Amino acid sequence: MRTLVVSTTFPQYPGDPRGEFILRHWEQAAHRGTKVRILAPRTAWCHGTLPGPCEVVRFDYAPAKLSTLTGNFGILENIRDRPWRAALVWPLVRGLRNAVRRELDAGGIDRVISHMMLPGGWIVADECVRRGVPFELFGHGTDVDVLLWLPRPLRDRFAALVRHADAVRFPSVEKRSRFERAFGGVVRPERLIIEPMIHCVPDPTPRPARRPRTGPPTILYLGRLIPQKGVDDLFAAALRMRPRPRLEIAGDGPHRRRLQRLARRLGLAARFHGFVHAEAKHALLSGADVLCVPSREVAGLSEGAPLVVREAFAYGVPVVATRVGGIPELEHGDGRMLLVPPGDTAALTDALMLVLGADAGDAPEPRVRVG
Repeated sequence: MRTLVVSTTFPQYPGDPRGEFILRHWEQAAHRGTKVRILAPRTAWCHGTLPGPCEVVRFDYAPAKLSTLTGNFGILENIRDRPWRAALVWPLVRGLRNAVRRELDAGGIDRVISHMMLPGGWIVADECVRRGVPFELFGHGTDVDVLLWLPRPLRDRFAALVRHADAVRFPSVEKRSRFERAFGGVVRPERLIIEPMIHCVPDPTPRPARRPRTGPPTILYLGRLIPQKGVDDLFAAALRMRPRPRLEIAGDGPHRRRLQRLARRLGLAARFHGFVHAEAKHALLSGADVLCVPSREVAGLSEGAPLVVREAFAYGVPVVATRVGGIPELEHGDGRMLLVPPGDTAALTDALMLVLGADAGDAPEPRVRVG
């Protein structure tokens, strides 16, 4: 089967962690015999050739130096970082639609898969319905939330297309439920599939041994630096702990500078690493005492099923996270993850101290409130 995969989030160079899980998913499919051709935008950060069994084709939507709407932090956050990038939305939509049309007009495509509901999912659904080509859509988180923001007339237009999809996949039951509430019975229930993509997180080989702690505990945060990730709540929790923990902040986003200033003002021992990959990520996960996922819902945007939880489990690192979005669905009652209410920094402090145990020094007795 020859499959065309469309995604506006995709690695831009060898070792780029952004959209890497999508690449891994289709590499696995290619190894099982699927012929995979991936269509992704060319960005200002693209360089080199991605190795592997998938054929990757880039399309242009603006001059190279201006092609900054996709890549980096993601479309929505790239606009928040530089509002002028909103002017690139329609060039991206036009360039993506033209690229999809060229691929379909060339023939030989058995099915089309779109990662992200917007803008790719809408365009893929429209072009495939016109031609009678089978298609599937993947939602991953924010893209589903933004789709549900749309005015009713636009949602109705999307519904008229998505009803023809062979499958619509979601990272969590929570995201699927939001979609069902907004679109009713447009898509048959058996076609609404939960796919958290955890198979795209490889186990470390060999699995690292947990090192004994020789100093203050180390709390790792791994993700984008955007409001709904709640990194400032982690800072508030760390401020209450004795002894003060070391904070390893891995990731990037438009709020990085603000968070760096906040950490300095609070006197926290926080190191900002930017995006990490391969050995750098391995070192951070190997040295962490606990992973914190302090996410919260902001303006209707919430978590899908963050793969960082699965990464922590693979390294034997316990997780303290908030009960928001699809995160609770990753908790299996085996003691590896403790959940607290979002935005409750006192409960977050108590949970972190409980997980860190007696090594938290002279900190007061935890009063964990599991949300």
